[in-house]
Amino acid sequence: MSQPKPKLMVIDDLDSARAMMRRTLARGYEVFDFSSVAEALPAVERADFDALITDLRMPGIDGLAGLKRFKAKVPDLPVILVTAFATVETAIEAMKAGAFDYLTKPFEPEQLELVVARAVEHGRLRRDNSRLREQLSGAGNATGMVGSSPAMREVTSILQRIATANVPILIEGESGTGKDLLARAAHAMSARAGKPYLALNMSAIPENLAEAELFGHEKGAFTGAEQAREGYFAEAEGGTLFLDEIGLLPLALQPKLLRVLQDGEFTPVGSRKPRKADVRIIAATNEDLAAQVKAGKFREDLWFRLRVVPVRLPPLRERREDIPLLIEHLIRKQAVRLDRPPRRPDAAALRALLDHAWPGNVRELEHALERGLLLAQGEAITLADLPPELTPAPASADGGDASGRYRKARDAWERRWLEELLREAGGSVGKAAELAGLHRSTLYEKLTRLGLADRESKG
Repeated sequence: MSQPKPKLMVIDDLDSARAMMRRTLARGYEVFDFSSVAEALPAVERADFDALITDLRMPGIDGLAGLKRFKAKVPDLPVILVTAFATVETAIEAMKAGAFDYLTKPFEPEQLELVVARAVEHGRLRRDNSRLREQLSGAGNATGMVGSSPAMREVTSILQRIATANVPILIEGESGTGKDLLARAAHAMSARAGKPYLALNMSAIPENLAEAELFGHEKGAFTGAEQAREGYFAEAEGGTLFLDEIGLLPLALQPKLLRVLQDGEFTPVGSRKPRKADVRIIAATNEDLAAQVKAGKFREDLWFRLRVVPVRLPPLRERREDIPLLIEHLIRKQAVRLDRPPRRPDAAALRALLDHAWPGNVRELEHALERGLLLAQGEAITLADLPPELTPAPASADGGDASGRYRKARDAWERRWLEELLREAGGSVGKAAELAGLHRSTLYEKLTRLGLADRESKG
């Protein structure tokens, strides 16, 4: 399915000027034009525009006054001012009022297209960061990650203290624990939030191309380099570069990354002229870098420089109390993406999800629920809809002693989860059921079985 075109608002009192801009931009955008600020003001709140272009001098409310009103209504909307009467003072005033850019008539169509493309991209980044910040401030979790277990609260606490500091971060954790999400959260919480965030997985790059990918290259630097090209460091200027699986960075390149971290400089392949780099490095690994240092596969000085503040993301088996919240969150997310009803797991499916070891962590859980939503035919996700490896094993041949011990351990964990859930819901079974994504009667049966039914608030 093709993506909808970005929406543009064009305001000019001259019919010819509006027609020209509409023709120029119609190929890539959905253009709505208005003859005055007063006419456009109600529309800017009704529709989700990606950028706005307004003439400066118009009868009634002029473009500068309109700019201030538009920014008051939609702060993240990029506004481009257009005028035939440009002065330095007007340009300064426009920028102070929040204009994204300033075009002087007459201008070439290519100029307009370039400025609009930059404005739309800038607006998209601002909205993405705003949405992420909303997630960061929700549920007491500043990382945007789902979970209230002690292990995740520790991650949140560390990230809140270091996100705004301009230092490298090393995220350690198994595959599927959410290292990229944590890196994005650190970027969104930092002063670099409005600048680029780029991610590069070192396992996806052939060793002979890694240097050119990171630092760029000059024309003719190697066979096939028919033109100069910027690397990830140049493209991430002012922002954040996330280097996943940093343990796979070729040993020969490690001193060059260390130079960037220490001196803020790099040299493109084929060049002798160093370039400055204002980029924050966030690295991640699912390997034991200390062991790699001992084995001579990773430089000790680079390891020390990266792990100024290491953050360890716990595997899902170490924060099992977060699984019910993750199930609810991931079902809502995948239901929207797959255009499916947000079906919840039935009792047997939920028990299997709670009992599974999850060696693939949150990513494996997400894929299991994705499969469940795709295959479910009734009102709930059943055990048959989940991956086969989640089906409980048959009882053991030793008379049931092993399975009995397992059930006791599982019930003890479930009891702790229900007690925490009731505390969070203030003793209300109805609210607790809503938080857990369970039917009230199902939750009440669990409480009764575990002797917790009397914990319900009588208020």
